[in-house]
Amino acid sequence: MNDQHDPTTPLGYFLPEQVPLNSTSSVYENSRRASSGQSRLFGFSGYNSGAAQFILVFDAETLPPDTAVPVMVIAAAATANFSAYFGTAGRWFNSGIILCNSSTGPTKTIGAADCFFDVQYV
Repeated sequence: MNDQHDPTTPLGYFLPEQVPLNSTSSVYENSRRASSGQSRLFGFSGYNSGAAQFILVFDAETLPPDTAVPVMVIAAAATANFSAYFGTAGRWFNSGIILCNSSTGPTKTIGAADCFFDVQYV
């Protein structure tokens, strides 16, 4: 039996040291390219320093244009923290992981640079 195998975990394996990777804002921003190419998103958290808005998640290599439809939308209350967690199985992305804020939920309408993002992925 492999020493990295643990049948009690959902995937049956431990994550190696220093995994997942993090993509973290260093200043307030309106979007974050967490990864490019095939990736697994474990979760993200952040802080919205502005008015109530939405956090959109895209399966894309680069930030899509306004009116693009995200794969996921979460609400971000005014001057509040936001987060999403997908467990140890994570959520698969084929092209890359892009997050952005938006004044509209169903489609992208980019907002001001008023969010701090922290994204966990491999």
